[in-house]
This record gives sequence, C-alpha cells and structure tokens, in this order.
Amino acid sequence: MDERVVFGNTFHGLFQIALHGRLSTAARSALGRMGLHVDRQPLPFYPASVWRPSLDIIVRDLFPDLHLEEAYRRLGQKMVTEVSETVLGRGMLALGRALGPRRLLMRMNHNFRNADNYVQLQLKELAPTAYEVHINETLGVPSYYQGIIEAALGASGAREPHVHPVRPEGSGCTFRVEWH
Repeated sequence: MDERVVFGNTFHGLFQIALHGRLSTAARSALGRMGLHVDRQPLPFYPASVWRPSLDIIVRDLFPDLHLEEAYRRLGQKMVTEVSETVLGRGMLALGRALGPRRLLMRMNHNFRNADNYVQLQLKELAPTAYEVHINETLGVPSYYQGIIEAALGASGAREPHVHPVRPEGSGCTFRVEWH
C-alpha cells in the first residue's frame, strides 16, 4: 500500500491560489471525479496517487500547446510565483530574499517536507553558486521540481538561475543548479 501523501496546504496553494479561476470546466470536472473539488476546503492530505494524475489534468488544460516537460516546468514556476502574491507568500518571499539563494536552497528540503511526506532533497555544493540537488522522488515529473527550484531561486534574488536535470535515478532526479 502506498502511504505517500501530499498535504492539504499544497493542494490549497496549487488549486485555490495559483490556479484560482484558471482551470476550464472540463478540467474542474475531471478533478472532481477524482475527489478533488477545487472550490471546497482541502482535506488534510491526499494520496500521491491522486496528486500525480491531477497534475496531468492541469498541465494539459493550462498548457495544451507545450511539450509535457515544459508544461510541468511552467506549472512548478507558477506554483511559486502565484503563491508569492498572497500575504503569507509575500512574507515567504521577503524571507527568501533575506536568506539569499544559497541559504534558501539549503532550507528547501524543509519546504518540501511541509508539502508532502515523501520528497527529500540533498545538496552537494560544487561552488558558491553551483550545487547538485538530488530529489528522491519526482513521481516521474522532474521538470515540475525544476520549475519550483528556478522560481524560488529567482524570487530569492538569484540572477539568471539555471536548473538542469543531469541524471534520473529511479523515481528521483539529480539537478545541476547554478546562478550568478
């Protein structure tokens, strides 16, 4: 039995903040059939087996003309940029800028652990502005996490953040992360 779960606050951030009013009726209906009612208070948690297909519905609805990898990357970016428009998000953005890109990256595992119970991030410093970042579980969509990291680094003041997957490892992925 898969006990990986995504916490309700993550669904709230994605569906009720980042995507508020942006999904088509067809997408909302498809999500509703999965038990995800975007206008209702989120449950405390959802199985990862529901999270992943919900992302598929979203990217096909919002970015129908993009290749799936790029669509997932954009969704990850949108999750960060749109949530940063809320009161809580503005506070997190201010903290990110105060920390700077290096310390923000070092805290990112904590942030992911507040989103679900299975993603773990490990860092290996290559240079003061270059890291290898391993994420143990991407549910087959590493470009979603690529977008999250890019947008978070940009919000923290990193100039020209670049995040590139360098090697998939089972269900995880290692990225090279650099900025100026």
